[in-house]
Amino acid sequence: MNVTLNPYTNCGKCASCRNGRVNACEHNETLGVQRNGVMGEYAVVPWTKIIPAGGITPRDCALIEPMSVGFHAVARGQVADNEWVVVIGCGMVGMGAVIRASLRGAAVIAVDLDDEKLALAKVVGAAHVINSAKEDVAGRVKQLTDGLGADVVIEAVGSPATYVMAVDIVGFTGRVVCIGYAKSEVSFQTKYFVQKELDIRGSRNALPADFRAVIHYMNSGRPARRGPVGHGTVGGGSRQGVPHPGGVLS
Repeated sequence: MNVTLNPYTNCGKCASCRNGRVNACEHNETLGVQRNGVMGEYAVVPWTKIIPAGGITPRDCALIEPMSVGFHAVARGQVADNEWVVVIGCGMVGMGAVIRASLRGAAVIAVDLDDEKLALAKVVGAAHVINSAKEDVAGRVKQLTDGLGADVVIEAVGSPATYVMAVDIVGFTGRVVCIGYAKSEVSFQTKYFVQKELDIRGSRNALPADFRAVIHYMNSGRPARRGPVGHGTVGGGSRQGVPHPGGVLS
């Protein structure tokens, strides 16, 4: 049986842990980030961190954790089936958000600079795609939403420009969910926070339920998906996918 690993740690004592949100532990040390990873033939890990992956291939198991982060962001955004959701950034984390939001019945608009990633986003559930290098994102979102703006915007890039974009394109009383880390300061016109009465929420890592949801999706084999890792599918167990000419989607 193939398995995947929950790479996060939690102290059990900080405010996040005490509130049951162990994914946001103040003292988390993610394997491969704050701690050494497991690029070796064997690794010793707590059994509680092992998650059965069913029929998913070892290669596709590598997709589970980043997609889980996107699934978690959709949960943080409380996405519902009658809403417009914009996902900014279509790497594997953003792609997870596209998939989860579409599974919840939302109309998803995917935004990226890369046409190949946008094509994949349409395959896995995006209703519309916008190449931000070629189109006016704010204008296109207004057009698609009859001038109302998005109900939820999920920022999965982590640049100052996309943080500002998220606040600009979300509608009044909307939710902005931030996954990406901006490495420099971001300047906002804070009047929009107040005028729009926005909910701005962080989203960090993922919970075990998010991992299980991704594994269920990948084992379901829906839809026939072009694969972002080398050649193959976005999940789909041991099934063969449509060859993908590129490398790994970052």
